[in-house]
Amino acid sequence: MTPQVARRSRSAATLMCICIALFAIGVVGQFEVFTLAPAWLPEMQAWYSGLLPYYLLLPAQIVLLMIMSVVAWNRRVRSGRFSAARPRTAATLRVLALLYFAFMAARLGLNVIGNGVEFWRAGAIPVAFHWVLALFLLVSARDAPPSLHAFRIPSGDGDEHDETEHIAHGDVPAMAQPLAHGLGFREEVRYGHSR
Repeated sequence: MTPQVARRSRSAATLMCICIALFAIGVVGQFEVFTLAPAWLPEMQAWYSGLLPYYLLLPAQIVLLMIMSVVAWNRRVRSGRFSAARPRTAATLRVLALLYFAFMAARLGLNVIGNGVEFWRAGAIPVAFHWVLALFLLVSARDAPPSLHAFRIPSGDGDEHDETEHIAHGDVPAMAQPLAHGLGFREEVRYGHSR
C-alpha cells in the first residue's frame, strides 16, 4: 500500500468511526429520553419523527450500527479498492448519499418554515443524524485514489475485453513444461487420441 493510499485509508477510517460514534450517541440519547426522560435532554418529539414505532426503530438502529461497524472495518472500503473494483456501484452509492443529504436539507427547511425558532423541537435532531448516515455512505463509497485507478480491478460487468474468447479449441499458447523432470510423464497427450 502506497503512503498516499495509507493516509486516505486512515482518514476514511477516522471519519467513518466519527460517524458511527455520533449515530450511536443519537441512539443512546433517544433511548434515554424514552426510558428516563431526563430534564437536561429535549423531549421525545424532538428526537423522534414517528415514521416507525419505537419498538421497531431501536432494533433497526442497532442493526444499522453493526453494519456501519463492519463497513468501517473493511480495508477494501477504507482504501478505495471497493470503488476501483465496482465503480458503478460506488457511483450509485455516492449519488444516493447526495440525494439523501438534499432530501434531509429540504425536510429541515420545511421544518424551519413551519415551526420558526422552535424548529429543533419538531424533528431537527433526526435530520442531523440522517446527515451523519449520508456522510458515512458518501465516505464509504468515495472515489478510489489515482494509484488504484491505474491498476483498476475488473468490475465483472463485461466491459473488459477478454482475449481467451477468441482462442480456438485445442489451440493452447506455448508455456514452460513444469512436469518434464518431476513426475516422469514422457508421453504427450493430444486431443482425439485415446487407447
